[in-house]
Amino acid sequence: MGRRKNAIIRGGMALNCSMAYRGCIFGLAIGDALGMPTEFLSLGEIRARFGPEGVTDLEAGTWPAGHFTDDTQMTLALAEGILAAGVDAPLDAIMSEVARSFVAWADDPVGGHRAPGNTCLTGCHNLAAGGPWREAGVAHSKGCGTAMRAAPVGLAWPGDYERIREVGIAQSLATHGHPCALAGSVAVAALVSMALERERPERMLERTVALTEEISDEIADYLQRVPEALKCAPIDAWMLLGEAWVAEEAVAGALYCFLRSPDDYRATVLRAANTDGDSDSLACIAGAISGAYNGIDAIPAEWQERIERADDLLRVAERLCLPTET
Repeated sequence: MGRRKNAIIRGGMALNCSMAYRGCIFGLAIGDALGMPTEFLSLGEIRARFGPEGVTDLEAGTWPAGHFTDDTQMTLALAEGILAAGVDAPLDAIMSEVARSFVAWADDPVGGHRAPGNTCLTGCHNLAAGGPWREAGVAHSKGCGTAMRAAPVGLAWPGDYERIREVGIAQSLATHGHPCALAGSVAVAALVSMALERERPERMLERTVALTEEISDEIADYLQRVPEALKCAPIDAWMLLGEAWVAEEAVAGALYCFLRSPDDYRATVLRAANTDGDSDSLACIAGAISGAYNGIDAIPAEWQERIERADDLLRVAERLCLPTET
């Protein structure tokens, strides 16, 4: 049933499946890389370092220009886990592979950690020790670590919001147990699915609130700030939406960035990257939504050429577009 529904949704998309999926995966990785050198900096510090417009291109920071952070690394790990299990597999089988993939990422001496959050590492440690995925996560943590990596869930089950909710919650529980973190994961996956379906941008907010408010009223509260933020000057908008360190702020802030410029990938991710706080996660999430909505051709070609591991990004996007049957 899942694959049949996926095929119907994909067949009805306005964008070619491959273009939209590549747009999402490259979009999130490039957004992440744009925000990498600005994370932890205030907007004033960003402008002092990169000029009055802030960062406008891939720049070096903690790592060379074009390198992404743990946000994209964990996104790829989640995608690999889903693909290893197969989209029709039972939830426990999917999460068994996802847990294995998360542990492999955490233990990888080659790829190197790119400033991962302590909660993600704690969850991976608990998984490696044999803890069940439902109990591995830090119960009180509502950090944005689950939202930043959730795009593959929307790509794997486009249009199937029951499955998106189920897997979105499950992949969050592996590292973060707070209801806000669970809802953040579901929200981002759902927004990516809506973007693939070319849902009208003005409807995305309403649908996301409806999908997540029973999981966390905090997410619903922050999402409902977005319309007011869209009417404000940018400095006042971010006062309403926060700095994206926690799930509710990251989801609301990323959706705000997308809704300010739904047809312009570049404007969306640069708006997210030039913010106080968790700029890389904000731009990663906003880039996933905008990339899925606008497709790979909307992303500047020079950014596609300069992003690291472009072959891996392409491979994962194509495999998610045409998942293997179990």
